[in-house]
Amino acid sequence: MVRRFVIVGALGFVVQLVVFGALSRLGMSWFAATVVAVESAIVHNFVWHRSWTWQDRVIRDDTASWLVSFLKFNAGTAVTSIAGNVGVMAIILATTPLEPIIANVIAVAVMSAANFLLADRWVFGGKRAAWGIVAAVALLLTPGIASAGPGPGTLAAWDKYVFETEARIDRDRPAPPRGSASVTADGRSMDVGSGTITHWRGSVFIPAVSVDQLLDRLKNPGTPPPQQDVVASRVISKTDDSLNVYMRLVRHAVVTVSYDTEHAMAFHRWSPTLATARSVATRIDEVGGDDHGFLWRLNSYWRYEEAGAGVLVSLESLTLSRDVPWLIKPVAGPISSSIARESIVRTLEALKKYVSRG
Repeated sequence: MVRRFVIVGALGFVVQLVVFGALSRLGMSWFAATVVAVESAIVHNFVWHRSWTWQDRVIRDDTASWLVSFLKFNAGTAVTSIAGNVGVMAIILATTPLEPIIANVIAVAVMSAANFLLADRWVFGGKRAAWGIVAAVALLLTPGIASAGPGPGTLAAWDKYVFETEARIDRDRPAPPRGSASVTADGRSMDVGSGTITHWRGSVFIPAVSVDQLLDRLKNPGTPPPQQDVVASRVISKTDDSLNVYMRLVRHAVVTVSYDTEHAMAFHRWSPTLATARSVATRIDEVGGDDHGFLWRLNSYWRYEEAGAGVLVSLESLTLSRDVPWLIKPVAGPISSSIARESIVRTLEALKKYVSRG
């Protein structure tokens, strides 16, 4: 399969160079010539990949199936090939004295691996994972956007949203949360300047436990319940009503990144049957020293209320991350939403399992 992909890609490369060279000699700008040349190669490659490279995966050969595959191949490859080629060429031409034709060769080489994975896992494989590859390529092509961290306007919007959220939580404190034996979760995302605020809520009912017992399990030893997103943790300091905890978090935000974080968690007991907790990340350092901007801020708000023969637990999670490039927002947005939901569900399920086991 790889050999056939390389052969077809090589022929498509020739098509692209021929079209690019011809259009350049006719006086077309390098930008326009690149787009047209890449699209010509896309059409060429799709025809051969469908009929030869991945012919064993093509079950139907009707017009509708052909059209759907072509649209998927064209749309996905356009993100990597057209956007990638134009982006890489723009960088090369702006920083080196190379001719456009040489820059085009380099750009093609850089994007070839991404094109193979996309075709193999999505167009002819039907797996959603390919969208992650597309999104990851687009995100990692623009690391400079996130390297400086959130701007003043983005931080001001975050602070305002946190203030309004905390005021609403305090105002609505007497109202009991909704919960069930299974975890429920819902949320939304909002663009704020160069960042995105993600706000998710979840709840679960933990039977056969009291608020006293639950709080005791949380404070002793003080590290979070075992879960997939936390690979290491330790208590830095603690009092009767507060914890300062180190955690290494792993976030699967299109690409997998790890963070060394510290969290200040404060508990408040309102009545014998009601308690709340507020957790704020006071340190978030991406492991390796980079800053891809997948996690800039993280606040969590917990509520524990006895109801019947157990405790209703609700959680609100606020995160601030870099804005998703407009080119991949329609694709990356739903993936990020799914990731956020899965994260809050795992957190609540881990808590329920941890407390129930004790």
